[in-house]
Amino acid sequence: MKTRKILLPITVSLTTAAIILLSSFGFHNTGGTANACGSPGEAGTCSRPANGCHGAGATPAGVADNAGPGTLTFSTVPALASNQYIPGTTYTVSVTLAQSGKKRMGFACEILDNSGSTNTHTNNTAGSIVVTDHINTRTWQSFGTGRLSINQDTNGGIGANPYTFNFNWIAPAKGFGTVNVYLCGNVTDHNNLADSGDYVYAQHIVLTEGTATGIAGLNEGSLKLDAYPSPSNGRLTISFNLPDAANISVALYSINGQLVRNFENTQLNAGEFSKTYNVTDLAKGMYFMKVNAGDFSETRKVIIE
Repeated sequence: MKTRKILLPITVSLTTAAIILLSSFGFHNTGGTANACGSPGEAGTCSRPANGCHGAGATPAGVADNAGPGTLTFSTVPALASNQYIPGTTYTVSVTLAQSGKKRMGFACEILDNSGSTNTHTNNTAGSIVVTDHINTRTWQSFGTGRLSINQDTNGGIGANPYTFNFNWIAPAKGFGTVNVYLCGNVTDHNNLADSGDYVYAQHIVLTEGTATGIAGLNEGSLKLDAYPSPSNGRLTISFNLPDAANISVALYSINGQLVRNFENTQLNAGEFSKTYNVTDLAKGMYFMKVNAGDFSETRKVIIE
């Protein structure tokens, strides 16, 4: 009895082939990766000469981190006054990259304890990182369960320059101690294989544990900002002190850092001030009242019921 061999055709679509090809380029087209923030135990940022893919590191052919003309900024709502965090507070984090002429931005951020551990197989994240933009950001963990980072997703970082990535960080509980933020960002020409025009920026920010004494104690500073009542009965009053004449702006933000309302923008002389705003039309929930005045900026948490 003869055996007939049947050959079945195998087809791979151009789309599938493209996905397979692009996945080999890591940070270029498929989003960020773990172990690229320059934290303890890592080989550097995504510009590291050995296996980086942007800027080629500080080699004769490459560009060292922070050597480009662009900027990388890290900011939060509420603000981390004097680089202090309030235990248990939810911070809306904004990572902004800018450099003239660049077409795509990427970032990676790790927020770690103060152990200095070089074991990337262990997750030593301080507090909790929460993805709030599932289109443009994602989290990665080394080896599946190791050190956690948040970075741009496949579709993130395109369409704006400057470009801002957002996520939430829930600060650790009281008594945790010092926190280390390792941040890396890149600005690219978005031309797949070529990295000669890419630049990498990196920061290491040390946060110490602060003390909260209610709404008036958050981000205490020169403005001595207070916001009350909280919960609000439909009207919010703020009081603050201006050490010098300045243009002031008063705005309300959601828990996710989105602007809800600009109350005013005006010039004031030095002195003590009290202002009341109607919020009866706003949805119930937690908000952040922010006052900017010259070189000063303070934020208070308020609840509307």
